[in-house]
Amino acid sequence: MTSPRSPAPAHPTVPVQPLVPEHPGVAASDTAAPDGWQLNQLASRDLFFASPNRQMRSQASARDLTASIPASAATVADLMARARDQGIQAPVLFGAIPFDATRSASLTIPFRLVEADCPAVRTAPDRSTRPAVIGRTPVPAPEVYGTMVERALDIFAKGDVRKIVLSRTMDVELDGIIDPATVMRDLLARNGHGYTFNLPIHGAGADGASMMGASPELLVRREADKVVLNPLAGSIPRHADPDIDRQRRESLAVSEKDLREHAYVISDMARKLADHCVDLQVPEKPSVIGTDTLWHLSTFITGRLRDPSMTALDVGLALHPTPAMCGFPTAAAFDCIQQLEPFEREFFAGLIGWQRANGDGEWALTIRCARFDGQRRFRLYAGAGIVAGSDPASEIRETETKMGTFLKALSA
Repeated sequence: MTSPRSPAPAHPTVPVQPLVPEHPGVAASDTAAPDGWQLNQLASRDLFFASPNRQMRSQASARDLTASIPASAATVADLMARARDQGIQAPVLFGAIPFDATRSASLTIPFRLVEADCPAVRTAPDRSTRPAVIGRTPVPAPEVYGTMVERALDIFAKGDVRKIVLSRTMDVELDGIIDPATVMRDLLARNGHGYTFNLPIHGAGADGASMMGASPELLVRREADKVVLNPLAGSIPRHADPDIDRQRRESLAVSEKDLREHAYVISDMARKLADHCVDLQVPEKPSVIGTDTLWHLSTFITGRLRDPSMTALDVGLALHPTPAMCGFPTAAAFDCIQQLEPFEREFFAGLIGWQRANGDGEWALTIRCARFDGQRRFRLYAGAGIVAGSDPASEIRETETKMGTFLKALSA
């Protein structure tokens, strides 16, 4: 793979991929289900993206504009221009950007898009109607992942690398076809403050695949010249006992190892943002926020763009990959990941989100996610930040906990 410091090649012309057929007899106005979620007749090739307060939905249509090509300002501008030429008056681009951003992203500008507020109530669907999980294959095996962590610790002892994010996967097979809307509703119920998505994957070999997930981490939101970022780094599993859970939250807030890991992320992002922002506000200490399975160290960063033409995706690509997804220093950690991980991350630990023609948008990090084949097979992903003092057994448990969010959405 190419180093993240290598510039992505310019692509002034976007080769548009063949388009999927339109759903017969289904209009965009028919996407709302009785519970208020825009999930009626959701197919794997359809598009759904929910922020904490806003949801967007589109059904795959022959009039959508799609491309599989590395993301850049030039490719996005070209797609936006093509969309307007095709009669899309207010185009919104959705994208899944891979971990190695020099590789092909999956980009979609839907012909029809429904936007609505999120319902106040988030209820998980009936679990008894789901197919059963009949196969779980970890890649690599847990003991191999533990060895990877040990190798990372050896690297820290020998050189200047101070953090490496190591990931692993699990291939899950069901005994029948699952309704994507069922998975989305379960993830929405677990991820009320995050970013829940089903975005189609375009390009060779995709064959109806999508990226599905419930990311707790906002990389960047842009509104006019204002940007908001919410990096997470440093985490601990939650506990069912309220007293133990509170103790874990309090211990995370003062953990030297986790605060050090978080500091690598914040200092690197602040350094990069300083080139693009004024009025940059970076809190001195992180706070602790919770998901359904984990406590995280969290920092909210705000700033104003020096160049108001810089889009949300421009900011995201300037920061990506952050130490939260890669390590520190980033280029050296990126090379270590290629040596240690026995699989291709593809879209995991990349960017996923949307952007309007004026540059406003939201891009989350593609975590707590899976690649769905559109039928009954999923590849789940999870990673952990490894620093000096990390314990292999603890990192195995952390990655199991992170995959648990998505696995619970599949299990009957």
